[in-house]
Amino acid sequence: MELMSNLTKEKLAELLREAEKAHAEYEKRLGKRDENWPEWYAEYIIKRLKGTP
Repeated sequence: MELMSNLTKEKLAELLREAEKAHAEYEKRLGKRDENWPEWYAEYIIKRLKGTP
């Protein structure tokens, strides 16, 4: 996958930390635990790798 060709362990860890913070805010608005969190994280990270805020 072209998006991941330059992805380093450090960059992935940074994106996961960023996704964790954003997802915590999402769950606060949702008012409950998001059982679909893996898909949420995956979509968030893919968007960030594409340059989408």
